[in-house]
Amino acid sequence: MIEKLKTAIWFAQRPSHWRHAVALTVRKVLTDHDTPDARAKARAWAAERAVPLAQALAIVGVKGDLRPIDSALVAEGTARAARSAVAMGGAGDLDLLSNAVRLTGARRVVETGVAYGWSSLAVLDAMDRNGGGKLASVDMPYVKLGNEPFVGIVVPDRLRQGWTLIREPDRSGLEKAIAALGGQIDLCHYDSDKSWWGRAYAYPKLWNALASGGLFISDDIQDNLFFAQFAASKSLPFAVLACEGKFVGLIRKP
Repeated sequence: MIEKLKTAIWFAQRPSHWRHAVALTVRKVLTDHDTPDARAKARAWAAERAVPLAQALAIVGVKGDLRPIDSALVAEGTARAARSAVAMGGAGDLDLLSNAVRLTGARRVVETGVAYGWSSLAVLDAMDRNGGGKLASVDMPYVKLGNEPFVGIVVPDRLRQGWTLIREPDRSGLEKAIAALGGQIDLCHYDSDKSWWGRAYAYPKLWNALASGGLFISDDIQDNLFFAQFAASKSLPFAVLACEGKFVGLIRKP
């Protein structure tokens, strides 16, 4: 009871988080799409379709020679991450994001979920090598854990010029992120609220903001069947690749 009260106070002190708090409350009384059975089906669906990175990008029409992200940059980021007083998420597939941005020439990117900032680092570095661009990142602080000072810690100052970090939940932050890039984007990377309801809110907003040829990327699609259903609804080629025991989904807008 005390922990629930602390959580309520935490949200009450952050007006930009109220819409998210209401959504969390409402979804508790709605049908649960995140059951163990649903997760097992989603994982099996993703595992059956997983292909290597080069093939995944080719399926969605992204072609070109793949290059690994700069190992020196990763080492620098690892040293920065070690200074964080709060443990956060892992690096994920940095080569996917680095190559996706480089090969598509994306200059307007939205991502959700920052944590240490590994995905931000991959995107910003690739855009910098391409001649520039803008990244708008949405990140809700961990509830009651005080990780705010360490969000994006792996990103060096030299790559931060084109970066806007919005420290809010998706329900308020996504609209601001898309607006910050003029209402249209070239690539999005979804890595925040992995629930079925979180995806149901965010996926359509991101998809609608994508320009023609824009690339949609979502992490952890094995958590529920929303990506599978979303991909089927678009009747477009999609790809799945495995990363550290999890799965990433890609779709390209025609």
